[in-house]
Amino acid sequence: PRPPNAFILFRRDYVEKHKGENNVSDPKEKTLSKRAGDAWKALSADDKKPWFERAKVEAMKHAAANPNYVYRP
Repeated sequence: PRPPNAFILFRRDYVEKHKGENNVSDPKEKTLSKRAGDAWKALSADDKKPWFERAKVEAMKHAAANPNYVYRP
């Protein structure tokens, strides 16, 4: 698999912090993933910066662990 990008890392953290808050009995309520997307869009560039830095670190770890990896869609 590909290394996670900044949004995927943010979403993973967001879901971990907010799981259990979804009201599944209300079909009109947004899913946790949609709320994470809305939260990501609302972040400023400065607030997103740490997530992009973490993504770079994850990409370097991935490259070290998988030196011959080539993304093929």
